[in-house]
Amino acid sequence: MYSGLKWSGLWLKEFLRRAGLVAINPLKAFAEIGENPDIGGPIAVLVILIIADLINRQLFMLFKTDILILKGSNVLEPYKSSLMDTTTATQIAVMSLINYGYYILRNSIIYYIMMWMLKTERHFTSILMATAYAMFTYVIGKVIEALAILFVIPPLTVVLAVDTSIAMLSSSVTLVLINMENVEVANTMTNTYREVWESQLAPRVLSNMGYAFSIWSCLICTIALYVMFKMHKSKALIAGITPLIVDAILRAVLLGGFF
Repeated sequence: MYSGLKWSGLWLKEFLRRAGLVAINPLKAFAEIGENPDIGGPIAVLVILIIADLINRQLFMLFKTDILILKGSNVLEPYKSSLMDTTTATQIAVMSLINYGYYILRNSIIYYIMMWMLKTERHFTSILMATAYAMFTYVIGKVIEALAILFVIPPLTVVLAVDTSIAMLSSSVTLVLINMENVEVANTMTNTYREVWESQLAPRVLSNMGYAFSIWSCLICTIALYVMFKMHKSKALIAGITPLIVDAILRAVLLGGFF
């Protein structure tokens, strides 16, 4: 038992050292990773990101969400936010896993294809590991996001109606119909509040902050390709920024811009 805890503590200390090194000195970090690769570090980065998503969502719900219950025409009652239930937490965790997993896998495939096109040495597992380690920059972003939620971001007003499924338990058809109308009204009010909230500077900056960490992560991957696969600097840069170009094209085509 003691030896297991001691080993876990040593591993955690080494992981934090290596992950921090990835952010501040990627040349040294990926030289170490290339010589002594590990699968636990990338998995730990992914787990930390999922936990950070859960914490930040909960912080926003508790401290920056004003919930109002629509009981009738122009009748709004405040509702105190609480801890998210297990189902909601599970849904958020699963979505985070899918999003981050997709991002890591997609970028790794892009890097592999670019390295194949540029006729350089390549090893998919090592690329995947480097891409996951570079995601530690997002952990730093999540810490900044949590601080912004607590001290900078203005509150968002959300209007809810009584759950239709609960109203349907009543024998009154009129109550069910009224609640369905309330749901539509509540959604309209919430969308109006959200549009005003999203137009403010702090939420706009926070929503677009992820781009900065995407750039940082890809630049770190550029260094990883240069160090671990002995790529020429120009080739490593071309391969490293390709995911950013792909993202820019997709966003321009699908969403019509960055903002």
